[in-house]
Amino acid sequence: MTDDPEMTDDDALSPADMLALAEQQQRRIGAQLGAGVPLILVAWGVAWLAAYLVLYADVAGHEPPAGASTGALFGVAAIVAVAAAVSAIIGIRSGRGLRGTPAGALAGIVYGNLWWLGGAAIVLIGQGLVLAGMPGALLVLLSPAMLTMFAGLMFLAAGLIWPAPPMLVLGCWMLVVGTASAFFAIPSNLLFLALAGGGGLLGVAIWAALWVRSAR
Repeated sequence: MTDDPEMTDDDALSPADMLALAEQQQRRIGAQLGAGVPLILVAWGVAWLAAYLVLYADVAGHEPPAGASTGALFGVAAIVAVAAAVSAIIGIRSGRGLRGTPAGALAGIVYGNLWWLGGAAIVLIGQGLVLAGMPGALLVLLSPAMLTMFAGLMFLAAGLIWPAPPMLVLGCWMLVVGTASAFFAIPSNLLFLALAGGGGLLGVAIWAALWVRSAR
């Protein structure tokens, strides 16, 4: 007999049925949350490609190679701001109507803030090296390589926190791209980062869309 007077023994779910129902609910929630990931990757892939092409065009116009101009840096900042706003809107819409656990919410907050904290730390380290005597033009080589490697580590973390093979592959790819970019001459390193980094993000966006569809 069940404790609910309106439910008979025939209506009660077996343990197997309850497990199947829980798995179905988990898949539904995962599919809803994951549906926005490909779009977010597209937004950042386009932004990555555009930002590094802007830097490449700016730095390539300087002889000898010098740091990026203030105008180019403001342009990159605007591109990043638009991509961040688009990804935030997509993320909010994907999570609408879902209630996560406190631990999951904390992980999301920490992960999101680590992006700008880590990026700011890398920029400050570069400025510190310049004050210590490093030629300012080398920031065009050092900072993009470090930022790309940091992005790779963050993508790997995302793939572990929210299990997703595409993010793990993307993280490894960005680590390789960031390391390899340091062996290119300025400004070829920026063109390489634009094509390999932006192309990698857009390629994984397609894979992520197929992965989300198969997981439903």
